[in-house]
Amino acid sequence: MNEIEIARILIALGGTAAATYYDVFNRKNVPEMLLYAFLALALVINVLDYSTFVARLPIAVLIVGFLYLMYRIGQLGGADIFVLAAIYAAIPVIQTPLLMQPPIQDFFGLPSMFPILSISVFLFSIVMILKHMPSAINKTLKGKVKFNTSQIAQAMILFVAYFFVVYLLLESPLKLSLQTTVFIVFVMLLVLFFVLYKDFITAGMIKWKAGRAVEMEDVIALEALDPKLVSKYRLNRLVDSKQLKAMMKLGRKWPVLDLPMFLPYVLIALAIYILIGDPLLYSF
Repeated sequence: MNEIEIARILIALGGTAAATYYDVFNRKNVPEMLLYAFLALALVINVLDYSTFVARLPIAVLIVGFLYLMYRIGQLGGADIFVLAAIYAAIPVIQTPLLMQPPIQDFFGLPSMFPILSISVFLFSIVMILKHMPSAINKTLKGKVKFNTSQIAQAMILFVAYFFVVYLLLESPLKLSLQTTVFIVFVMLLVLFFVLYKDFITAGMIKWKAGRAVEMEDVIALEALDPKLVSKYRLNRLVDSKQLKAMMKLGRKWPVLDLPMFLPYVLIALAIYILIGDPLLYSF
């Protein structure tokens, strides 16, 4: 590992750790100047070695575009996008994992933010399951949770789709390991749980706030409002300056989603990626 690789790792870890600190201890408010400085420093390091950054840039742009769409529909924070983009700029791909080399070469050429985002989402999903499953199962058994036709249909479609995917993987010449097959089934169960209990989990995140207490970039649970009200004022899930003014004038309370922190999982995922590389490469 050369000096540039070490510098890249230090920039990525330092910037992500600083952003995570504010995410945890500053009510999920990460200073904009910190995010700009992190991204700028991560970009500057590529002046010394730009080939790896440029090679994976098209895929990285597509991923950032997808993340921005997730941000616009209130599924991801703006700081999360900045941090993931800065991580990619600092470490386009880990050339030399610190602990161990993957058993096969990375033929996919995916930018670092893809495995880091995948690990983050997986860890986040496990924590959410552990947090909400006991209550969800308990209320389901008591008949307090009902599944509508759409949820049941989506769950069945996903189950059939996953069944065929697992079957194809088992029959493929790649011969996935037993632990990888178990992992895929586990992910399937995670997705099915979120499909069936999405409304239940969302309801548990709602906090009703007066109009003056709502802030820019708050996420509104539109499903908890009268559809006529949403249509009349053209309300979006993500609150911008124009919508905030309209909401304050109406003089009513609004269902704001208290979304869980995500950056701590990004920091853990980054550490895993630096130590062992892309976990997907250990599947074959």
